[in-house]
Amino acid sequence: MIYRINDFSKVEKLFNNWPYPDWHKVMNLKVEIYVDDPESPKSAVGFLGTWCYCVGEPNKALITRKRKDWYGLFPQNRKWEKLIKECYPEAKRYTRYAIKHDAVFDRERLQAMIDALPEQYELKKIDSKVYDLCQKVTDEDLEELTDWFRSKKQFLELGLGYAVITDGKVVGGASTAFRFPEGIDIEIDVDRKHRRKGLASAAGARLILDCLERGWKPTWDAANMKSVHLAEKLGYTFDYKYYCYAVSPIFLKAIKNPDKSRWESYCGKYETNCKDFKLKKVWMKDGDLYGLASNEVRRNFKFKFYPIGDSTFGRRDGDAIVTFGDGFCIIDNITCQKL
Repeated sequence: MIYRINDFSKVEKLFNNWPYPDWHKVMNLKVEIYVDDPESPKSAVGFLGTWCYCVGEPNKALITRKRKDWYGLFPQNRKWEKLIKECYPEAKRYTRYAIKHDAVFDRERLQAMIDALPEQYELKKIDSKVYDLCQKVTDEDLEELTDWFRSKKQFLELGLGYAVITDGKVVGGASTAFRFPEGIDIEIDVDRKHRRKGLASAAGARLILDCLERGWKPTWDAANMKSVHLAEKLGYTFDYKYYCYAVSPIFLKAIKNPDKSRWESYCGKYETNCKDFKLKKVWMKDGDLYGLASNEVRRNFKFKFYPIGDSTFGRRDGDAIVTFGDGFCIIDNITCQKL
């Protein structure tokens, strides 16, 4: 049986302040806690938005509960990792880097980073007007400056951030990922075309200084080593690395023993009259169906089709539904003609 509980004190020892001491107090994302026993739990998973922290004794029922959205599983130890791999053998593993939360900042050094912002760029607090500018960005990474919040109203009430603007466009910034009662976890993103100019340092420094002025604690969690180096530049210290397994809801929807009799007819080269997305070809390998495509962010990426109907498929790294017909396929209303 699986039980949802609201009393964090029942699982506090299981989580042992991992990975964030106050993750269950996050104000801008939905928090859910599920356990194996509502009174004396030995296993628990804590959902923070689409992040799921797995603690205690490994429990299959807790991590195979169906979810509508993509989510990341964070195993507390190797036993949890082993179970995740058994349940989701095709889940992609990512390395993340924990940053110590006891940073002591050099305010003069942070101010110097802000002052070093190139003249053609302007650093602005994300208010109502700047928030609207953030909604116009086309870079997927930049979308995360405000995407951690459910609405503009919620961001303006709970969030804090600074955007880097040039020519009337947002090209970078530092903002709030998680909002805690006593602080924030920092999100920093810069458009690929504007990197290596000190924009991330300036925005991050300004956000940290604002937090310090408010008496808030700014925390950091890094997705890659570049993020670690930036954190260290701003005054943080690296702690340890840990792992996240990306689980697509398509894994749970996929048909286990599909009828593959028509799959060969789907194979071949395709032509797509769409600027932002192109399906180039489809092929079979070892009984599975694969595709090669390009979009505005990634060139020539390969992916596996997961059958969810007679001629309908999904893929691991996206929400697009693909439906094959006679000599064509449709991907989220985009028609691709077979050559």
